[in-house]
Amino acid sequence: MKLKTLLAVSLGVGLSPTLAFCAEGAAEGGSWLVLGFYVFNFAIFAAILVWGAGPLTAKFFRERAREIRENIELSESGFRSASQTAQAAEAQVAGLEVEKARILKEMREETAREVARLRELGQAAAQRIRRDAEMTARSIADSGRRTIQAHLAAAAVRMARELVQLNFEAADQSRLVREFLETVRQEARS
Repeated sequence: MKLKTLLAVSLGVGLSPTLAFCAEGAAEGGSWLVLGFYVFNFAIFAAILVWGAGPLTAKFFRERAREIRENIELSESGFRSASQTAQAAEAQVAGLEVEKARILKEMREETAREVARLRELGQAAAQRIRRDAEMTARSIADSGRRTIQAHLAAAAVRMARELVQLNFEAADQSRLVREFLETVRQEARS
């Protein structure tokens, strides 16, 4: 930092035109001595620049060149990475069509399986309902037959009682009625 400050002050003083105007004496025509002074002054300035600013300038340009090379390498690696990512994305997009077709095929197959399963369940339910209806109809028919048989038996008993009471004596009538009732009960149980 001190070197930069010293260099800036030296250059400011050395290159300031006010110092030239502060010198005594009138401006003369061109002289070799003045020209030599200017050449010597420029040589000192160039030497100070080479000695003081040369290493810093060289260091700056070396670092700047290194940064530029790193940026170029970083940009190239980023470009390569982006190219690979783009190729992978294109491959994935191409694979998406295949994946979509596969998923669609699987969904259709699954739908067909579910439809077949539901059809089988529906047929099984229909058969179960048919069996239940047949059993219910048989049960109702059997119940109706039993009810009719019971009514017929009751009517037969009444008619038999009336006939027996009219045509038979009391002992015969009661024996026949008992036998008949026993027979009707046995038939009603079966």
